[in-house]
Amino acid sequence: MSRPATRTLLARFMAVGGCGFAIDVLSFQLIFSAGGGLILSRVLSATVAITLTWYLNRHLVFETHGVNRKGPEYGRYLGVQTIGLVVNFGVYFIALQLIPSLRSIPVIALAAGAAAALTFNFLGARLWAFRLDKSRSPRTESHGPG
Repeated sequence: MSRPATRTLLARFMAVGGCGFAIDVLSFQLIFSAGGGLILSRVLSATVAITLTWYLNRHLVFETHGVNRKGPEYGRYLGVQTIGLVVNFGVYFIALQLIPSLRSIPVIALAAGAAAALTFNFLGARLWAFRLDKSRSPRTESHGPG
């Protein structure tokens, strides 16, 4: 893939990530404000964000929506995101430990974790989660009989 295409994918991936981040923050704030605690709020908000970003990346970034292999693709995406979350959560918890004042505004630690995981998540999504067999592409695969 050429550099402009990679840049375009990265820009789209980051736009989807921005949407995912917004949903992550909003759901985190809602759950945290309702008394969910730092850990439960973070786990639940991440789950919502991962599912949303898989759907958007599938349709808007990597264009695999024409390929009827959602289960394996979602499984690979979930695997990439799970490892990315280890990076994300690690930075989140380290920030909260190193800077105790962030506990009253944990969204800043959440943002630091998201930024740290971006590169890993993009490469994992591009090279593994949304990979296509060389003989198949979303543009040439049939959508059924006919």
